[in-house]
Amino acid sequence: MKNNFLKLISAGVLAFTLGATAVDAKPFLIADKLPHLTGMVKILWDDEDLALTAKQKEALLVIKKSTMGGAKALAKKIYALEDEVVKASQAGAKPETLKAKVDEIAALRAKATMIHLDCIYNTRAILTKDQLYIVE
Repeated sequence: MKNNFLKLISAGVLAFTLGATAVDAKPFLIADKLPHLTGMVKILWDDEDLALTAKQKEALLVIKKSTMGGAKALAKKIYALEDEVVKASQAGAKPETLKAKVDEIAALRAKATMIHLDCIYNTRAILTKDQLYIVE
């Protein structure tokens, strides 16, 4: 019972945190409709009901490192390009002169979304059905 209550609280905190940062902290094309399994697994890392094995933890850490590293690197590029487009637009640039940068932003966001989808897929492959039930 205690663990279920803690899970609910943790899930609520995660949802609030992700929702609060949705506007400016997600480099993805699909920002709020895909699960953030890494975040939920992190919250429940040592939960006795989730019962991650040492082998699972090792594999999940590899996924997290790859996902976070890739997404953060893309986010830096995306936000820098977005700032350039905004400044140029505010300075009166013609839309057609900004098209290449907008296309690049779209391509980078697509890459970030694929990283997120890979993370979801790979995480699901590591967890058992019972563990997935707990984190999803």
